[in-house]
Amino acid sequence: MLKAVLFDFDGTLADTLPAIFHTFRESFRTYLGQEPTDQEILSRFGPPEEEILCREIDDTHVEEAMEHFYRLYRDQHSGLVRSHPPIIQLLQWLKQMNIPVGIVTGKGRRSAKISLELLGMEDLYDSLITGTEVNRYKPDPEGIIIAMEELGCPPGQGVYIGDSDVDIRAGKAAGLLTVGVCWFHQDQNHQFQPVPDKVCHEVSDLHDWLRLQLD
Repeated sequence: MLKAVLFDFDGTLADTLPAIFHTFRESFRTYLGQEPTDQEILSRFGPPEEEILCREIDDTHVEEAMEHFYRLYRDQHSGLVRSHPPIIQLLQWLKQMNIPVGIVTGKGRRSAKISLELLGMEDLYDSLITGTEVNRYKPDPEGIIIAMEELGCPPGQGVYIGDSDVDIRAGKAAGLLTVGVCWFHQDQNHQFQPVPDKVCHEVSDLHDWLRLQLD
């Protein structure tokens, strides 16, 4: 029986990639004179934004670049990140059921808090572990393990829900059930590797599955 539900954020709880790509591209254009493609930006994912910027931009400009990045991310958020009511309703239902909810994401805490605030999710989770707080990034299970400890639940009583192979690998390594979701990119032929315990193409599918696990 499940006692805790953990989610990835980008691509799982929110379709944030358009805002992330735009913000990185504008920041790199401003401070490096580069305009990387979406795929080139994606290849840098793993560490949080602040670490990516520190790796790319020299020390004399990196603090300024970070402030520019987060200001732009907030300013562009409402136009590029769409709210998804079924996800809000799912989180509200879990809260009503008194099921602890954790968010374990590779994005930095500052950008995560911006998104959670602007999407109205601030009061819908009990633990938030971001790339800022961990030493090892997914697929390492460190963040998931920390979140389960914060929620007071053993691994065998949790599930980790994400949209990427890295998420599934991290969840399995932590000893949780795993759910792969692809409701934002709607790729019905997507094959997760490794194979999760459940694949959901719609939020309603996940809701129904969780209801069975929590009964």
